[in-house]
Amino acid sequence: MRLAFLGDLHGNSEALKAVLEDIDKKGVDEIFCLGDLVGYGPDPEDVVQEIKKRAIKTIMGNYDDGVGHSRQSCGCSYAPGRETEVGDISLNWTIEHTSQEVKDFLKSLPRRLSFEVENVKFLLVHGSPLSELLEYVTPHTDPERLQKIAQSTSEDVIVNGHTHIPMVRWVSGKLILNPGSVGRPKDADPRASYMIVEVRRGTVQAHIVKVPYDVKKTVEKIVKNNLPLELATVLALGQTFDMGPGKIEFSVRM
Repeated sequence: MRLAFLGDLHGNSEALKAVLEDIDKKGVDEIFCLGDLVGYGPDPEDVVQEIKKRAIKTIMGNYDDGVGHSRQSCGCSYAPGRETEVGDISLNWTIEHTSQEVKDFLKSLPRRLSFEVENVKFLLVHGSPLSELLEYVTPHTDPERLQKIAQSTSEDVIVNGHTHIPMVRWVSGKLILNPGSVGRPKDADPRASYMIVEVRRGTVQAHIVKVPYDVKKTVEKIVKNNLPLELATVLALGQTFDMGPGKIEFSVRM
């Protein structure tokens, strides 16, 4: 079985189309989405409709929850500053530019998904098994916390998103995977990122895949819709514009 995992699409239809075209060429058996279909990007409606059209199994991210329920905040734990302000602006814009049909779909998404492939059990969550929408699990997460996360569930493989940074890590006999972000990478590589996982006779191999897409077109849409220019900067650089103490700095190149 060849499984494709993608997440953190964030309203970037150009990136999503490029990734799906790449997946179609690779003979994948099934596609799973780890949430955050919307927020930040200029095409939330198109992205959600594409996921619905292809019937991709999808879980809820914090931005899906925020937009679906028209909340005042996405719940991200950023320190007060411009990044938080930009996130709130994009959340409000996305709420105003999505249909009730899309909001209802986002609200209906499950917070976790478990399944089994060739006796290997998978758990999908946007954040972590202990905080399904909001916990950041990164290569720099405290080892004791990683062990607690791994031991909190009976599944063999935990696949999460939320950080926008690819990750492959063995912890306490469990495999923790993150495919990175399709629509808003933060690993200093502006290409869209996803993951192919091969399961064969009980063994698991994970491959991070990087896909170039038309960043310029997405940036032009951001400008046309009068969204904060920092959103364009993130896409061009492949990392957050507001780096500071405690912010994620980790690069994966393939």
